[in-house]
Formats: sequence, structure tokens, C-alpha cells
Amino acid sequence: MCPTFSIIIPVYNEAGVLGKTLAGLPEAADTEIIVVDGGSADGSGGVAANFPDVRLMQVPKGRGSQMNAGARTARGQFLVFLHADTSLGPEHLAALRRAAADPKFLAGAFKLRLAPSLPALRLISWGANLRVHLFGLPYGDQALIFRRDLFEALGGFSLRRPEDLDLVIRVRQFTRMRILTPPIASSGRKWLQQGYFYTTLRNWLYGAYHLAERAFTSRWGGEQ
Repeated sequence: MCPTFSIIIPVYNEAGVLGKTLAGLPEAADTEIIVVDGGSADGSGGVAANFPDVRLMQVPKGRGSQMNAGARTARGQFLVFLHADTSLGPEHLAALRRAAADPKFLAGAFKLRLAPSLPALRLISWGANLRVHLFGLPYGDQALIFRRDLFEALGGFSLRRPEDLDLVIRVRQFTRMRILTPPIASSGRKWLQQGYFYTTLRNWLYGAYHLAERAFTSRWGGEQ
């Protein structure tokens, strides 16, 4: 029996967080878990190998190519791309099942809740969810979900960075990303390490640039 959901986790030197993420994933007959290691030097592959229900792949480094490699070997009807520092629990699997029961559901993501629960990270989570509400642009830390046939029709992730945003924008040609609840907890470590303002501004500028580029291509590309 093929699983309904293939949870694909690309990793590169994520041994410090991967074990907690894998331990928190619900065991279910309709779910498979695939970890795609891009040549980690910190033992990330060994962490994944400690979980007997996890399928481990070793491929060259590159987030987009790692996720595509996982998708090619996945057996599920829905592909769920999960960051190594994002926690997907039983309540999220239940939400996935409800969404999958709707034949109109083609793509989606979860509302975001950054951890730890610091005031600045709560504000950033609110802003990220507002961005999704206004522009339909969830990012990879919200667990991107695609029906397999749509993902394949779009050719998967490109090698352009950020790969997640590029694919989300291309999906808009076919459907609007459906945002599921409850919010999914993702680590706020990049904001803590790189700075709140810089990281938030960069994320919003990525979205604005890619939207503008897609609009320009759609407007002028067909007239050449």
C-alpha cells in the first residue's frame, strides 16, 4: 500500500536539530519519511539512520536538487517538504489528511510560529503570516505541500535560490496555496543569528523581487 504523504527533509550539517524533528514525527501507515543528506560532515546521516522508519538518501549538496531527489523516490500522493528544524506533529498530520480529502486541494503550507516564543519572533511570525494572507507566498519553513502530479508538471524545484519561493510563485499559475492550521513551529535561529531586521527585510525583498520578475516575464515575455 502506497503512503498518502511523503515527508521529505533535506539536510546539510543539521545533526543538532534533526533528531528532535524526526522523533516528533507521527508514526502512521499513510506516511513515509525521507531524509536527503547533502554530504553532511557532522553526522546528520547517522542521526537519521537511528530511526528505522526513515529512508536515508545521500546526494550531492544543493537544497533544490536534494528535494527533487527525494521527490523522485517518494511514493506518496502528496509531497511535504519539511525543514530539519521544523516540527510536524500529529495535529499537523490530521490537518494534512483533512486537506487531502478535498480533490481541489493541490498545494499548501501551514501558518508559521517561530520558536522560541520571544516577543520579536512572535511579531515576525505575525508579519510572515500577514505576507501569506496578502500575497499567497509561504516560505519553506512553513512545510510546503504539493500534490505529486502538480509538482511533476511544474518540473519540481529549480536550482534558483530561494528554491521554495520560486516554486511557490510558479504554482500560482494553477492554484492558490491553501494555508493550513494549526501553525507549525519552526526555529527562529536564523533571525537570532543573523539579526531580526536583516533577515526579515531579506525575506520580504526576496518575495517582492520574484513577484516583480514573474509579472514582467508574463507581461513582456509573450510579446517577444
